[in-house]
Amino acid sequence: MVEFVEKLDYDGNIPEAFREVQQCLDSFVEVNYETMLSMISETKVTETDIKHYHSKAIDIIRNNPLFMSIPKYLRDGREDYLWYSDFYDDIPKDIYHTYRIFVKPTNKITPADYAEKLTKIDLPYFRELVDLVSLEKLCIKYEKLFPTPKPTPEQDIVQKEQPAKESTIVKESKNKVAKRSYIPKLTNEQYKLLADCIEAIKLFRRKVKVSELKKLLSGKLTEPLQVTNQKSLVYLFDQLMDSGYIKDTWMSVTDGNKDFISFRTEGNKERYGDNTHYINMTQLNNCRNRNKKELIHGLENIDTLIEQIQGDLAE
Repeated sequence: MVEFVEKLDYDGNIPEAFREVQQCLDSFVEVNYETMLSMISETKVTETDIKHYHSKAIDIIRNNPLFMSIPKYLRDGREDYLWYSDFYDDIPKDIYHTYRIFVKPTNKITPADYAEKLTKIDLPYFRELVDLVSLEKLCIKYEKLFPTPKPTPEQDIVQKEQPAKESTIVKESKNKVAKRSYIPKLTNEQYKLLADCIEAIKLFRRKVKVSELKKLLSGKLTEPLQVTNQKSLVYLFDQLMDSGYIKDTWMSVTDGNKDFISFRTEGNKERYGDNTHYINMTQLNNCRNRNKKELIHGLENIDTLIEQIQGDLAE
């Protein structure tokens, strides 16, 4: 897959083939959603109806665990929600290949030819994706009419994950070993470039200030950062390491400091339980190995960042 990465034409960091998958998916969803909407528009939608639509969406996710993170990004309002989710990271390589060479139909999808054209889309999981997204859009439209009930464990799968509040993450005890520094060698201007790059690729759950990056790299960060893409994190830090801006053993520092946590903690409950999941050295090493053969989100942004930092240093 290395050759593919090198030939990518990045536009907003999303390869064109995957953008076409998203556009095609949205076209089918639009028709399916409007059809569902017209069927229920003449009746009064009740809370029971919404629960029924939720349960149908949950059933789709249960049968297709690869979909688990898709509703979260859809509800966050991301246009390319399929790209930002875990879907492409988790599907088998042969199916990934099918998606990366996809060419969307040129003709507009209509209610009259919807079923026929859907059968011609040769992408595994596509029909189920259309049904899931249509149901989610329906729930989003109507669920605000009713008080939000306390979610069940199953409903946690499809409900929007909120950013962790400061009070929910246990702070490091004074009795524990002090955090270590990454030995950063960045100027104030280079920190600003780094912050801009991180925001451009949406590496963390929330926007991170320059002051927080300085605390992070100096070993003084008090709250871990939620990471949206671990492969991108590893690639960025490896590039900083290779260029001499942080120490070679940064993974060991990260592991000991517990500076980063998994973004989708709710979606990972089955794997990690209710505890906050800190990204450990084993995961970081696995990401480094995957980066040698798989697509990296934000690769062009990060490479440009390193060039800018080095240019700033030369000046």
